[in-house]
Amino acid sequence: MKKLLSIILFLILGLNIVGCSDHSVKTIVDKSSSQQEDIEEEQQEEKEVSFKLSNGTFKVGEDLDPGKYVLVKHDGEYMGSFDITTDTTGDTEAMVDSNAFENFTYIEVKDGQYLQLDDCDLYKIEEIEAEALDFSDFDELTNGMYIVGKDIEAGEHKLEAISEDSDGWYCLYNNLGDGYKNGPDLQDADYFSGSKLITLREGQYLKLDSNTKVIK
Repeated sequence: MKKLLSIILFLILGLNIVGCSDHSVKTIVDKSSSQQEDIEEEQQEEKEVSFKLSNGTFKVGEDLDPGKYVLVKHDGEYMGSFDITTDTTGDTEAMVDSNAFENFTYIEVKDGQYLQLDDCDLYKIEEIEAEALDFSDFDELTNGMYIVGKDIEAGEHKLEAISEDSDGWYCLYNNLGDGYKNGPDLQDADYFSGSKLITLREGQYLKLDSNTKVIK
């Protein structure tokens, strides 16, 4: 059994810092000191996972099953990244999706596709979601990808740029694998200054960078 590093548990810790220097989801939320102590104790426990992939190229259907997965950036790296392609020729026509992320993100891969991972780990969502992907107690979310209807309610929400000196940024997907060439179906993506109102629909995926937060 492969072990999920204890740093993954840090995903559930709410911090008053926004950044991407570690393996954690940077979420702005106030926690009592006793809650923080309890979470820090949990970080010391290693959780077993049955499946994990790291840097390399993998064929869907052979090295991993088709489906949805979560990617987590390596500790100490500025960003993780991935490429999903239809073959290994390197031709631009083979590209399905290519993206970088500061913290964690979801992907969906189809049978026969190829997945390249750089500076990140891949996990089955169901194996870490209870410990690492539960944001039910958070008032605000930032720096990651969130599922509408699970992590945040559908409806109108306000996005805010955390630093007044920099723009906020978001990306909104209708799905991750039913768009062009079986890639993600992009609904909207934009930079903004100050704040922006957006409407989220059930089942969409909202991606935020480290200078952007959404109030749940």
